[in-house]
Amino acid sequence: MPIIGIDIKKCSNCQACIKDCPTRNFSIDDSQKKVVFNESNCILCGHCISVCPENAIIHEDMEDEILEFELSQDSSTYISFESIHKLFRVKRSVRQYSSEKVSEESIKRIINSMRYAPTGGNMRNLKCLVISSKERINHLTDSIINVLESSDTRELFKSSREKGYDPIFYNAPHVLIIYSKNPWDTRNSTIAMTYGMLSAETLGLGSCWIGYAHGILTDFPHICKDLTGIETYVLGVMTLGYPSVKYFRAPPRPPIQVREIN
Repeated sequence: MPIIGIDIKKCSNCQACIKDCPTRNFSIDDSQKKVVFNESNCILCGHCISVCPENAIIHEDMEDEILEFELSQDSSTYISFESIHKLFRVKRSVRQYSSEKVSEESIKRIINSMRYAPTGGNMRNLKCLVISSKERINHLTDSIINVLESSDTRELFKSSREKGYDPIFYNAPHVLIIYSKNPWDTRNSTIAMTYGMLSAETLGLGSCWIGYAHGILTDFPHICKDLTGIETYVLGVMTLGYPSVKYFRAPPRPPIQVREIN
């Protein structure tokens, strides 16, 4: 168990862990008059580690390092609303890519940012397959096109292929497939991929969610297994690469309709 207990010498008995633990794993031992930890329902979310002012939570083998806040947890000290809002607005779904490969280090940084996405119940089952071989991507594209239900779409896409264009992955140099053994990870993967796509933007990279590939790999598990080796649930597919197109402005979007109940 990565979270072992409480360092009594450090603990100030502030009881912040009791109030913040979502699974109520901390309580007061009346006989000892101190906070104690019960591991039975722990989901390893780390709220206790984050909220303890004395850093008194004992843990090990959590496969990551603690990030100490330089000033406070107030996110506005790190990035302003205006800055992150502008990032949200300028992010485009890129469908034109250069052939330049993305460095392995950049891909690792993007995937690493996805690990910090929030998940329901702190489920951490997501895995990522990175396909960077042009031959493999082409094979996957052709296999997807061959099983499209609409004959008109299938013929249109085949015509594009004959002209050297990939209508599924848009000639992107990399394809990332997010998958999991748990079908309940569907929403978790969506959040994680959003983290990854926004992180890619900060590195000058473009991305796009590929619904055709997601649907076919889900509906045709034999294709998925043969071409990717994935035997569990495919939860999202995205392209990644350097855009070969330049955008000059962000288009308008209609407002979300809001209804209030008082």
